Amino acid sequence: MAKFLNEGATLWHQRLGHLNMASLKKLENMVNGMNLKKVPLHHVCEACIEGKHQRTSFLKGETSRASKLLELMHSDVCGPMKTTSRGGAQYFVTFIDEFSRKTHVYLLKAKGEVFDKFKAYKALVENQTGMKIKTLRSDNEREFVSKKFDDFFTRMWNRTSNKCTLHTTTKWSCRTSQ
Repeated sequence: MAKFLNEGATLWHQRLGHLNMASLKKLENMVNGMNLKKVPLHHVCEACIEGKHQRTSFLKGETSRASKLLELMHSDVCGPMKTTSRGGAQYFVTFIDEFSRKTHVYLLKAKGEVFDKFKAYKALVENQTGMKIKTLRSDNEREFVSKKFDDFFTRMWNRTSNKCTLHTTTKWSCRTSQ
């Protein structure tokens, strides 16, 4: 009979979102049919133990964060939005500097405007900082894969002796040739 009571307590513990046994015992008087006379106060629940277990953090050597302004830029295009802006924009593109976390948002009427907004952003931040964007990373939605971008980065490569490549995650990297 004690085994049945303990199984009942375990079942109620699980049904009530892994409620602790002391609180479960208090509920017994408020619920019809809940008979938990011999509820163990120190119940061991494997799921509760795992839920309280701390996860191991990433190794510090494994992460590669930007150490300078414009070293790594993140970008994404969002839309179309249900509601059009007053200016007619249904999309927006974000440019985020990983080092400073400074974010620029540009409204777009169409996804095809991404290239022009990137050029405007690039000119703005490079003039403000006196530095060049080294890497542009985006999700793999292909907004940054076009003939315009290819030609732009090829011209940049030829003019500055930089090597610009597209990585599988839509990541343009421009590194000075050594």
